[in-house]
Amino acid sequence: MTCIFVCSECPDGARRLSMIAGAIAGEECGIRASACLSGCRSGGSVAVRAPGRMAWLFGPVEEGDLDDLRRFLGLYRADPKGVIHDARPLTRLRFKVLARIPAA
Repeated sequence: MTCIFVCSECPDGARRLSMIAGAIAGEECGIRASACLSGCRSGGSVAVRAPGRMAWLFGPVEEGDLDDLRRFLGLYRADPKGVIHDARPLTRLRFKVLARIPAA
């Protein structure tokens, strides 16, 4: 299952967690608060990972990025390795990628 981690130590972490949870309601996706994700320069860090797939770290994720985040989840699930081959549909969110971590 795909899981979204929201940094609880970034400013407005609890609000961001709630906002993302509302935006992805109905998706087959877990969401949880996490201690520091080390995206501190950007703030508002959010990570996405699933077993056998690439992990992604974004920041800052803001309210205006929620549609892009939903699009990202669709593209992420569509590729068996979680690789996004064309990030242009993610508009603003594609410029907020802090890290892509290959699957183990």
